[in-house]
Amino acid sequence: MTGPKRIMRITAGLLCLLMIFSAVSALAETRTIRSGYMVRLRATASSKGKVLDAFPVGTRVNVLSKGDTWCKVRVSGKTGYMMTKYLYPASGSSGGGGGGSGTTRYVWTPSGTTLNLRAEPNSWSVILGSYRVGTAVTVLKQGKMWSRVSVHGKIGYMYSDYLVNSR
Repeated sequence: MTGPKRIMRITAGLLCLLMIFSAVSALAETRTIRSGYMVRLRATASSKGKVLDAFPVGTRVNVLSKGDTWCKVRVSGKTGYMMTKYLYPASGSSGGGGGGSGTTRYVWTPSGTTLNLRAEPNSWSVILGSYRVGTAVTVLKQGKMWSRVSVHGKIGYMYSDYLVNSR
């Protein structure tokens, strides 16, 4: 086979591969690092595996496959393994359950301490209250960094990454 037919077959093959890659990428679940100071990305699913890199709390990772102890992940262009217990559903991700008006979420913090309810969506705003891990809040409007919430009759803003789907 020569000429235009060969080019058409090669092009069709490349398009098929692109579609398959896109479908697989769409299935990847996004999670957020929520524990530890720095979570290590390892070459193998073992605490003795070579450390490829380390990432701080709040880093979003794409989970390629999930196990009870280890997840195969892609983060910052690198593929490796992270411990499952350090990865939580990311706010607004496919595993996060949306986050629209009236969604119940629960307070979670990396240190296990309280989370502040703020008057405005920033860290220097007036604190309206502080709530313990596990406190239920109603998300009125999900934001990438800050969510408008109602908690114990007060309305304000909480950091979105510290609002999770379960206690």
